[in-house]
Parts: sequence; C-alpha cells; structure tokens
Amino acid sequence: MAGRKRIISGRQQKPRLVITENFLKELETVILYGHTVFGDIVAKKFQKEVLDRIFSLPLMPHANPKSRFVESTERKVYRNIVYEKYYVVYSVTKTTIRVISIVHQATNPKKLSKIK
Repeated sequence: MAGRKRIISGRQQKPRLVITENFLKELETVILYGHTVFGDIVAKKFQKEVLDRIFSLPLMPHANPKSRFVESTERKVYRNIVYEKYYVVYSVTKTTIRVISIVHQATNPKKLSKIK
C-alpha cells in the first residue's frame, strides 16, 4: 500500500494544520500595528479574516497560489494566502499544512525566499 493516500470512510484524510510560533508572533505585530493605525475594529476584523482563511486550509490546501518567492520541493509545496496587503506563507505536504509567516507584500523578495 506504499504510495497510496489514506482514506477514511471513503474520503481522503484532511492534512493536520500546524500554526508556528513565528507566525503567531508576526501576526501579533501586524495586529498591533493595525490597532495603532486603523483602530480596534479594523484590527480585529483583519485578524478574524486571516484566521478564518487559515482554519479553512485543511479543506482545500491547494486552493491558493504557489509562492513565487519560496522555492517548493517535490515533497513540500509553499503557497500564499493573499489578504489585503499581506502574504500568509504556508507549506503543504501529504500529511501537514504548516503556517509559517505573515509578511507585507512590500517586503523584499530576497527576505521572503529565506522563509522555510
């Protein structure tokens, strides 16, 4: 059975969602900035929208575009959720979705390429 996908009740098993500490720290910084510049309501809405998109990833992990800045491998594909002016960078393997970073779109692409 090597190479076969695990099936549960006739459906493919959803990948496990892992949110890294790095992402949480970066999100906290973005929310604090948003709170300071745009106010509490806008910052909370932004946070809710980003988290809603992240928590829906196990349903369709390949729905977002591949990252142009972080090089994928045969076993791990890097993708971006694009929301407002930010990229949420995550990787997808057969069993795991790992949310790695949130960065402003104006970030230097060389910095983005170092995300792993």
